[in-house]
Amino acid sequence: MMDSNLNTEDICRVCRCEGTADKPLYHPCICTGSIKYVHQECLVQWLRYSEKEFCELCNHRFSFIPSE
Repeated sequence: MMDSNLNTEDICRVCRCEGTADKPLYHPCICTGSIKYVHQECLVQWLRYSEKEFCELCNHRFSFIPSE
């Protein structure tokens, strides 16, 4: 899910960069805190590398459905 209430401290858990209009941060699982957000592009690349469909930390299947 994409989160429209981003804090300026929110960063991607993969690349450690902030979200932008071109590369928004998503919340694709149920993790919280500093590991809550990720760029879709970063996660897709990680999923290809790891060959997994679920978050290693919360065991939730990743979802990229934007929130309203």
